[in-house]
Amino acid sequence: MKNALSKKTTSVSDDLDSQHSCKAARMPINVIGTALMEGTDKIPYYTEIKALAPYVITAGVVKYWSRGTTNTWERKLHGKVYLVTGATSQGMGTSVVLEMARLGAQLIILTRNVDEWSTEWVHDLRERSGNDLIYMEKCDLSNLYQVRKFATGWLDNSPPRRLDGVIVMSGDMEPWGVPRLSKPLRKSSADGLELQIATNYAGVFHLLDLLQPSFKAQPPDRDIRIIVTTCWLQSMGNVELKDPLWQNVKYDSSLKFFASSKLQLSLCMLELQRRIAKGIRKQQKDGVERTGRNVSVTLVQPGTMRSHSLRRVLSNGSVILLLLLYCMVLYPFLFLLTKSGRRGAQSVLYALMTPELEEVNLKEDEVKYISDCSIVKLVRKEFQDEALQRELYDSTRNEIEKLEKKMAVKRNARKKTTSRQ
Repeated sequence: MKNALSKKTTSVSDDLDSQHSCKAARMPINVIGTALMEGTDKIPYYTEIKALAPYVITAGVVKYWSRGTTNTWERKLHGKVYLVTGATSQGMGTSVVLEMARLGAQLIILTRNVDEWSTEWVHDLRERSGNDLIYMEKCDLSNLYQVRKFATGWLDNSPPRRLDGVIVMSGDMEPWGVPRLSKPLRKSSADGLELQIATNYAGVFHLLDLLQPSFKAQPPDRDIRIIVTTCWLQSMGNVELKDPLWQNVKYDSSLKFFASSKLQLSLCMLELQRRIAKGIRKQQKDGVERTGRNVSVTLVQPGTMRSHSLRRVLSNGSVILLLLLYCMVLYPFLFLLTKSGRRGAQSVLYALMTPELEEVNLKEDEVKYISDCSIVKLVRKEFQDEALQRELYDSTRNEIEKLEKKMAVKRNARKKTTSRQ
């Protein structure tokens, strides 16, 4: 008896659900039919709908435009090995490595700290992607000693380790402060450099410069891609040829240091491409001439995203302002005008996947600049000045060597003091 009642109840509820779904499907048809046969005045709430429709349509168009384009290319990454920075951002970086892991890539993720949280993050990434070839190495890009230690360990292998590319998505943006009301607080790295210059410029430059032998040692048929993310704010930056690490520049604007770190890194990447290609051309074997274009350096501008950096800037590093200003006041506008991390990742994935960067399709050694999944031109005059790029590269390398020697002396002095105690 009870079973019969329960079956009847279930069947009745299923019938009701099907009736509701049918009504929902017929609703647009009924509305259109009513408008055609009886006029729009018979449509419920037509006046309110008419008043709100322009705003809703405008918001939809703006959001569709601001979300950017979607990467449509895909490569098989099984067996390929990549070094990745900035992967644990829970935004663009995480979206990129998740897609790469799903496509079968072996990932070595460089992170500032290897702790309980980061270990759990890696386990979660392995489960979500079904790929166990994901590893984490400690390498704080703001610390030149850690960068050299990692790069030396990577190069200390015979035969050379396989490397199919480096994806640089790490970065630091400090709060800009309220002009004329609060003095910007200068944060320093372990080497005494301004933190943004250390993280965004010196550390990345040092890593890629040290890894040049690894890029050159790869087989000629291997497509190696060095992808470095930048920011449109680089157009507001300055270049310091005599003091490329900005050790003696007055800290009067956090924005100036951030923009300049991105600009100087981009300029050095153009010179890095030329040096790698030139070095490979010198390594001709068995009479086979090589172009060096199997190693490509690409700059990617992912667009303005609702990232951790944007939240820090808009809230000026304040939790109260984050809750009141960012979450309650600005978020609706930011949702319309900025990208999510997943959407920002599309240009990085495009740079990784597109056949345009394969050696057979490259006619010159120029670095490609990608924005919204398409190749665009770099407009500032510094990007056309090879002499400036070469001088900046050499000057940066020399200043890093001097700073490393200085810090090595300090480390040795501390060790002696500790041993005596």
